[in-house]
Amino acid sequence: MNGRTLLINTAAFLLGLYALVLPARILGADMSPGLIAILLSDSEAAYTRPIASFADEIQMPVKIFNLHGNIENAPQQMDKILALRPSLIFALGAKAAYTAKVWTAEHTEIPVIFAMVLNWPKYRLLEGQDNIAGIASEAAPGTQLASMTIASPHIKKIGVIYSKSYSSETIRQAKKAAAKLGLTIIDEPINHPSEFRQAFKRLSDKIDGFWLLADPVVYTLSNVDWLEKRCTVDRLICVGQSRNIAETGVLLAVDPDIANIGRQAASIAKSILLHHQLPSSIGVMPPLGTHLVLNIKTANKIGLKLSQTAVDMFSDIIER
Repeated sequence: MNGRTLLINTAAFLLGLYALVLPARILGADMSPGLIAILLSDSEAAYTRPIASFADEIQMPVKIFNLHGNIENAPQQMDKILALRPSLIFALGAKAAYTAKVWTAEHTEIPVIFAMVLNWPKYRLLEGQDNIAGIASEAAPGTQLASMTIASPHIKKIGVIYSKSYSSETIRQAKKAAAKLGLTIIDEPINHPSEFRQAFKRLSDKIDGFWLLADPVVYTLSNVDWLEKRCTVDRLICVGQSRNIAETGVLLAVDPDIANIGRQAASIAKSILLHHQLPSSIGVMPPLGTHLVLNIKTANKIGLKLSQTAVDMFSDIIER
């Protein structure tokens, strides 16, 4: 091989190498995270803290859009969002989450993270698309069950009423967690809210605690009001899934840390945007931070004696 041939071959090699490297650099520049759209279901103050903590943690430009409680505003707001070609959509509330899912069905290159959606499986947010991840509004079953053992270490049998269409997976997880805690789950499936009271009556003499799910078939205003009174009469420890439920008179609640939801969503967003993790591989995570809420008035009504050590383990004490 003469010197001229060697020079040509070397040049060809370097050009080929440059051609491989250059597109990668251009691709990296094109894919660097840009604007993040935050879509709200309405103007509720509940979203203020997660928005603030998300923006503080993500350290990327964000722009807020609002459905103002009306799903009919979705086309206008989503047209604005899609025109900006956002790197990601952070959807807060059920209407926002469902809107983001529907409108990104043909734009699955845009990842969506949802949060603060009560009973998210009801909306089938993960079905048919792989660009969506989320944070559940309910704490992990094990966390909720453990809160009952804090109130009473003698509790062993916990009753739960659920619908198979919405909560079968939750029940499966709960039974696995209960076994680790030395607890037994006794479950009653129902198909309609009107079946709740009879199902509870079948459970009441077999259990020493009741776990109220945010299952749309179970969780109605009528059922919750009846349950609060019935648990008082039966002197049962009962746990629900939000501070509101404890304020109505239910003994215990496990309430997600709202501000921490924003930080958790930002962490998920970074995994997707900076580390190229697929939303479908993340799925729906339980909230990482929670508040344990105790209604001390209800504790007195059911004759539950709590040590000061136990009381100190609760984040919030309701005295009304």
